[in-house]
Amino acid sequence: MNLTESNLFVFIGSYKSKQMKAVIPAGGLGTRGKPFTDYCPKAMIPIDGRPIIDHVIRYICKFSSISEIIIVCEFDSFGKQIINYFEGKENLIGKKIRFIEDKKGGTGGALLQCQDLLRNESCFLIWYTDNLCAIDLDDMYKKFEFLGIGMQENHALGMIVTRSRRYEETGRVLIKRRNTDNIYTIQSFIEKPVINLEYPEALGIYLFSQKIFDVLLQYVNSNTSQSFDLSADILAATRPDLQSMLYSYDIDNSQKEWIDVESPTSIYRNAKRIKTILKQMNAVRDQAMMD
Repeated sequence: MNLTESNLFVFIGSYKSKQMKAVIPAGGLGTRGKPFTDYCPKAMIPIDGRPIIDHVIRYICKFSSISEIIIVCEFDSFGKQIINYFEGKENLIGKKIRFIEDKKGGTGGALLQCQDLLRNESCFLIWYTDNLCAIDLDDMYKKFEFLGIGMQENHALGMIVTRSRRYEETGRVLIKRRNTDNIYTIQSFIEKPVINLEYPEALGIYLFSQKIFDVLLQYVNSNTSQSFDLSADILAATRPDLQSMLYSYDIDNSQKEWIDVESPTSIYRNAKRIKTILKQMNAVRDQAMMD
């Protein structure tokens, strides 16, 4: 089936809601978040009075396509702060929450540890806690199912959220070279422009079919490393025939902003944008609750 605007409209119009589980990787060293992460996990960095992981999970849980939350975190150190924070909050959040121990196997290892809980899922969501974006997960899931991902064996690996434009944090200039080596004439100055990216940027939000576990196990069986990264070691190194089975869900047409919250400093520096994103997330979440 070809993904055309007309048959996609017919499919979504007749679509009956299904559900998937959401995996939230919340381990890692959080080196970019120091010194805060010397005392707390990165997922607990506060934004507007609540930990960033709280914003993410409350947002995800309002979508009908989500059935359950799986948080992967350490059990023997900072991860206990995450477990304690969500203890007794299932009724408030509205979804079942499970915890899987992060055994320091990297993001790839963290996903592999969830295999037993995801074995009966045709597809599932991965959302890194440092990503904030008002993505319509129900819409993404419908299009994911439309492609046949998770329904046809060996059909596809997954779908990655991307954007083709970026809001720059610094000003840009158009220059003209003068006779000297390092002196230029500035022809125009643009404050924090929106630029078109030559290569779309991947966000830390994915939908995967069961086939991702085949790829993860192949990597484990052919490498001695105890830790591996889902993006760098798996997706970036995926064979060309498997790369053709990855799809992009681009957010540019939705006019939704996105940010990777690296540290408390980045929160302060991008306070205005984060406020806009949280407002967008609240609006999409409220609409999802009404649908």
